Amino acid sequence: MTIQDLIETLAQQSGLYRELLELAIAKTPVLVKGDVDALSALLMKERKLARRAEELEVRRQMLVNIHFSKLQLRLRSGKLSDLIRTVNSPEEKQRLSELQQELTQLLEDVRQRNEHNLALTKQSLEFIDFSLELTADAPYDDYTYVHPQLHPAGAVKAGMFDRKG
Repeated sequence: MTIQDLIETLAQQSGLYRELLELAIAKTPVLVKGDVDALSALLMKERKLARRAEELEVRRQMLVNIHFSKLQLRLRSGKLSDLIRTVNSPEEKQRLSELQQELTQLLEDVRQRNEHNLALTKQSLEFIDFSLELTADAPYDDYTYVHPQLHPAGAVKAGMFDRKG
C-alpha cells in the first residue's frame, strides 16, 4: 500500500460525490414537476452510487489503517488530517490536502442540495395531504340548508371518500 493508492481512492470518491451532486441537482426540477418515473430512475442511479461510495469508503479506511500500522502508530480519529500529518512527501501532502478540501466542499454541497430536495418533498406531501382534506370533506360539514325535520338529529352525510380521521 502506498499513499498513491490512497490518493487514487480519494480521487475516485471525489468523482463519485460529484456525480451524486449532479443527481441531486437533477432531482430538484423532477420533484417540482412531480415526475414520478424520472424520480424513480434518479433514485435508482443514486442507490448504485451510494453503494459504490460505501465500497470506496471501506477501501479508504483500510488503506489508512494499513498506513498507520506500517508506521506503528495508533489511528486516533481516522480523519484525513491525521493522515496528512504522517506523510513526508511534500507533493503527496499537497495532493492529500487538495483532495481533503475538495471532498469537504463536495459533501457540503451534496448535503445542502439534499436538504433542499427534502424540503420540496415535504412541501409536496403537505400539499397532497391538504388536497385530500379538501376532497374528503368532514362528513358533518354541510354547506347547504337542509330542513331539520328532513335531516334526522345525529345523522351525518358521508364525504366523497370514506376515511378514518
